[in-house]
Amino acid sequence: MHRFYLVDDKIMPVERVPVDPGDRGLLYGFSLFETMLLREGRVVMLHRHLERLRRSARELGIQAVESEQLAHGCLESVRRAGVKVGVLRLTMTAGPGEGGPGTTLFTLREGVPYRPEQYAEGFSLLVLEQRRSEKSILVRHKTANCLENLLGRQEAIEQGYDEGLLLNSKGCVAEGTVSNVFLLEGDELLTPPVDAGLLPGIVRQLVLERAPGLGFRCREEHINVKDLYGADECFLTNSLMGIMPVTSLNGTPVGSGKPGRVTISLMAVYPPV
Repeated sequence: MHRFYLVDDKIMPVERVPVDPGDRGLLYGFSLFETMLLREGRVVMLHRHLERLRRSARELGIQAVESEQLAHGCLESVRRAGVKVGVLRLTMTAGPGEGGPGTTLFTLREGVPYRPEQYAEGFSLLVLEQRRSEKSILVRHKTANCLENLLGRQEAIEQGYDEGLLLNSKGCVAEGTVSNVFLLEGDELLTPPVDAGLLPGIVRQLVLERAPGLGFRCREEHINVKDLYGADECFLTNSLMGIMPVTSLNGTPVGSGKPGRVTISLMAVYPPV
């Protein structure tokens, strides 16, 4: 693990994270983060991640570092760490309540947390009991207030599943604990809209943009668990996994129970390694 932080426009290595004990990021989870894929020493889709982070900072009232400084910090951290394939997490805290900037931290680790055999077999999903409030201001921002997601993912893994699926208060599909959800219905790709209560993922947006050019109609639509059971194919997206096939839901096969043809063809849009 490699850690750096931004101070006086310089990137400094740290042995211990220099967080003010009065920082609202530490006290209340009032912070934002982006998790980015490193491939061949390059930060994949860096500017999209920074755009989302700064947009959320404006909406939530976090004093954000300029985009150019953040981009430089990301690239310099990668260079100094020497990580070629791995993960970069950029964290920005809100700082103390009396105002002033918080901490900007760059954390890097080697390797991607998904294995080739997982793509070959596909993920198993568990519908979680807890519900996601689609009205919450937090759901469309990538904040450190993600205990719901962590507990949901822990529940799914403890029961032998790869990922947990969160429904909103209306019983419609919102998102996975770390992923967005797509399904194939006939010749159309469907994914829940942002107002279903989800974080608009970077790879989710990329699929929405690229799928039509690859010959697949794609639209945002409220979907339910029954739709997933009846789907021809299903897959998940996030910035580290790229596109992950889903082959079962609550132990019942989805589609053929194997990664589908359309999903496999779309996986080339954003390969994880």
